[in-house]
Amino acid sequence: MGKFFEQKLKVETIKNGYILPLKKGKGGVIDSNKDFINLSYHNGEFFKFGGTYNIPKHVEFVDDTIIYLGVFIKQWGHFILDSLSRAWFINTFSSYQREKIKVAFIKKDKPISGNYLEALKLLGIEENNIVEVDKPVKYRKIIIPQMAMNAKHEYNNEYPKIFKTMISNAKIKDIVVPKKIYLSRTHLRKARKNEFGEINIENNFRLNEYSTIHPEEKSLVEQIAIFQKSKEIVCLNGSIPFNVVFSNPSLKLIIINKTSIPHLNIKALLKMEKITPVYLNGYIEPFNNFPKTLGDGPFILTFSPDLVKYFNARNYKYTNDNGLTKVIYIKYTIACFKFLIKDCLRKMRTELYTIGS
Repeated sequence: MGKFFEQKLKVETIKNGYILPLKKGKGGVIDSNKDFINLSYHNGEFFKFGGTYNIPKHVEFVDDTIIYLGVFIKQWGHFILDSLSRAWFINTFSSYQREKIKVAFIKKDKPISGNYLEALKLLGIEENNIVEVDKPVKYRKIIIPQMAMNAKHEYNNEYPKIFKTMISNAKIKDIVVPKKIYLSRTHLRKARKNEFGEINIENNFRLNEYSTIHPEEKSLVEQIAIFQKSKEIVCLNGSIPFNVVFSNPSLKLIIINKTSIPHLNIKALLKMEKITPVYLNGYIEPFNNFPKTLGDGPFILTFSPDLVKYFNARNYKYTNDNGLTKVIYIKYTIACFKFLIKDCLRKMRTELYTIGS
């Protein structure tokens, strides 16, 4: 996990080539003969895609050079792992050159905005030079960098440089950060629907002078400052600890597991940054086969015996209540039923599509 690969990353230039959006697992870059360029294949942990398909006879031609950065995924962890995997190539340009270069992402669903856009700006890319491809486009020249992180969580030494560039461009000198921080998910809309009980864990850390911060309410520069300047950070396992790519080497990181499902991809980033976290279990799983995935849940979070032991070892204050209520169990059960219904409908749609095709 987190194996380092040393070989020099490849870069391929295609003249009069096409960028194809996603279509039934295919898409990427094809050359003037409409042959797929293997280097543009997306070998990601989240999903894989690549290949050619029939395109219209009349395709928009853009008389410009563009750097192909792959697919934009609006999910923070996979944005870091997948969408930025080719962005190492931006570091080969001077600051002056970066203001002029144009980059292309395949648009998967949602547009690039918020902290995702801020991340690209911190790499020196101008907002007006970011293209989101949602239809086939032909370019005078397409530059395709190799992915610096792959599905096996192997990374090249160019990959961490992406985040070092962001750190150096972030102006964090005057940002004040608490020494001990609890990064909470309780304000996240998705978390409110399928994560139950975190507030009790959060409150117990607050009793011991941990400041609660909701990272999604902070700019990326502020989040970088948090991981650069704080002494200790506590957070649930999920997308939040992916910001370890912005951490200082002396950071003490406590990660609270919200499920028995192992979270493998974060381990590659922890190894890359030489951060050894403290893992604590803070969950119960009343039903077999739930949660289904790390992302979908649902989850019940609790001030568990594991957390009690950790607090006792440090003479921390805490309430004796584990936070588990009838309301939490009811909400969790309803969330499980909703998931089963959605999963059933999804399978039906897939079967109907297969029969009709």
